[in-house]
Amino acid sequence: MVAPQLEPGMRIGRYRVIGPLGRGGMGGVFEVEDDMGGRYALKSPITDVNPSGEVTRRFAREANALRLLDHPNLVAASDVFVEAGMLFLVMEKVAGRTLSAALREQRVTPRHALVLARQILDGVGHAHAQGLVHRDLKPDNIILVPMGGWDRVKIIDFGLVKLIGDAAAAFGAASLTGTGLVFGTPQYMAPEQALGRLVDARADIYAVGVMLFEMLAGYPPFRDPDPQVMMRLHAKVPPPRLDEATYGAPWCTPEIVALVEGALVKDPAGRFGSVPQIIAALDAAFRSIDHLP
Repeated sequence: MVAPQLEPGMRIGRYRVIGPLGRGGMGGVFEVEDDMGGRYALKSPITDVNPSGEVTRRFAREANALRLLDHPNLVAASDVFVEAGMLFLVMEKVAGRTLSAALREQRVTPRHALVLARQILDGVGHAHAQGLVHRDLKPDNIILVPMGGWDRVKIIDFGLVKLIGDAAAAFGAASLTGTGLVFGTPQYMAPEQALGRLVDARADIYAVGVMLFEMLAGYPPFRDPDPQVMMRLHAKVPPPRLDEATYGAPWCTPEIVALVEGALVKDPAGRFGSVPQIIAALDAAFRSIDHLP
């Protein structure tokens, strides 16, 4: 079955299509309006010739996963419905720019980088507590919403979510996951993820470490246009030291160096084991620059 082509003015369920917003890992995203004038983001699945195939099943799992989440740093699902035999997911419409766009425009200050990372971790920690591992954290999936002079983080696109614990039992994750399969974005991929091994919450922590390095240094720890090379670098090559990458900047304190290094450990057994652990290190890093302007 093929998802209907959505055009401005078209009605789908109780929503009227306004226009395209973009594309996520598992489908196209459109701005829609309900009968009360509320604006939302509607996600429709990528064309899947088999309605019971992998793409459709993953899309359904994303919809179910989002309904478990309720946190200010995570995009919220407001509705899930079936139309013409296809599943559609309706989410809050987030007005802002991606972290990747912000980084292209200008460097963020170290203090701002830590504040953004703290919000990302707060949202990720809530998802982990519900049994959800994002598996595709990257600047393109981080929206910065202006909030009176500061940015509120919104994490989007749970299209590659991995379910663990009770959530896995509830939604049948075992049939959709396994070893030897690689999912995610190579530039932000944890070593165990790049090697096709089973992943858990520590893969998200590694991705946050990559983004934190990028925000602080102005570039990611590894750069190569070849995705296979990128995955090999993450799997096998030690990342550069942050203090060397930033030429010993005054703000690059031992606490900040330890924070980034602890998130980027190759072996997940030696990495920060949980979001509360890395948040404790991040808070210590933030205190270490309190005396700086």
